[in-house]
Amino acid sequence: MTKRKHVPLSLLCAVLCGATLGAAPRPPATSFAPAAVLELTNGVKIVSQPSADGKLVGAQIFLPAGLSQQPVEKAGIAAIAAALVLETPVEGQQTLIDVAQGLGATASYTLDPADTRFYIEASSADLPRLLHDLRSALRHPALAQLRTEQAKALASADEMTKSPLEAAYAMVRRARYEGTGFAFPDAGSALSIANISSADLQTYLGSAQRGNGTVIALAGAVGGDTLDAAKREFGDFTPGVPAATMPTARSVDRTREIVAHRNVPSPWIAVGYSAPNQYSADFPAMLVVEALLGPGGDVHALAFASNTTAPTEYLGAYYQYEAQPGSLVVFLDGESASVDQAVRDLQTGVARLRGQNLPPTLVDEAKQLALGNYYLSATDLSQLAWLLGRSAVSPEGVQFENTLPQRIAGVSAADIRRVAQRYLSKETVAIVLPQTESH
Repeated sequence: MTKRKHVPLSLLCAVLCGATLGAAPRPPATSFAPAAVLELTNGVKIVSQPSADGKLVGAQIFLPAGLSQQPVEKAGIAAIAAALVLETPVEGQQTLIDVAQGLGATASYTLDPADTRFYIEASSADLPRLLHDLRSALRHPALAQLRTEQAKALASADEMTKSPLEAAYAMVRRARYEGTGFAFPDAGSALSIANISSADLQTYLGSAQRGNGTVIALAGAVGGDTLDAAKREFGDFTPGVPAATMPTARSVDRTREIVAHRNVPSPWIAVGYSAPNQYSADFPAMLVVEALLGPGGDVHALAFASNTTAPTEYLGAYYQYEAQPGSLVVFLDGESASVDQAVRDLQTGVARLRGQNLPPTLVDEAKQLALGNYYLSATDLSQLAWLLGRSAVSPEGVQFENTLPQRIAGVSAADIRRVAQRYLSKETVAIVLPQTESH
């Protein structure tokens, strides 16, 4: 599917002009249902949030092998490994996807900076069977299909190079995450994909099957059979293995401008800044800053997943807080204004955030927007299970999902200014220009 994201300019215009706006409607006072955490002896965390509504269960299986842990010279291995698991025969010649579709269920994967997530949504009666099939595929992936998956990955990587949005985002990531697998496009490159062998895949998938760092998050019609199945299927993950150390990205210590040329009708711009990760004390204030700059979508809007297609165009602020360190990337286009003017307008807004406290009315509106975006990020079983799993590994534990709104509501004008001064100082400006233009 093709998605076009439009930046809501009202708050950014208010920041630029020094104006104040009327108070936004308050989001509902939402809280999430109580959750329980069970940690197995091998370190696997099973976290559940039962609901009496409906008969479906959403299961997010977080495996500690994401984009950042990829060997730099084998970028793309995370995507190939995840696809291979879903394409492995598990019941006769039926793959996990085949079995799920036959049951009216779904099975997919999403790549995050720190994790590969497999998602299964099914009736509570069918979920144990699908968890078993996933575990079977992880134990015995169909490595003989490597060539087929490499060909698919090459096609995906080639398609991504044609997108000005992906090109701009890739340039920012390359500058900000040098030294890690997250510095490269999610699908990899022709060279790195060709470097991947069956032995590499076996090693990579083997490293993901360890207790420490694995989280099974269950939301919806969770019952005893579901919990027993999760314990049974993942209780044999390797115990006692320390969590993988995330590679350290080289520090961005200066403003940079990077220019590339593509066959595009108009310029596309991405401006990247440093940002706190999701468990930082500064996270709530940066969510408010994102609202002020115009959020274009949630943290997974640009994620590499098996069941969605990346947007071809995306305008607004994109906060990638799952990476280490986090990034705030603002996407602009040069269709309605010159490249220089679009960047100058953003820099003017950022300078005001850093230079003075915003009026209380504007701060209140930004907080209401940030709260609304937060609640809208968890409106189906997939998102609820993701939020639950993310909360389970936070320093606060599962209460993170209910305390974060309180922390957003407590953000002050001084917090916004302090966080802007701390993080929004060094820019990485990536500009994609039409091939016929010179810069």
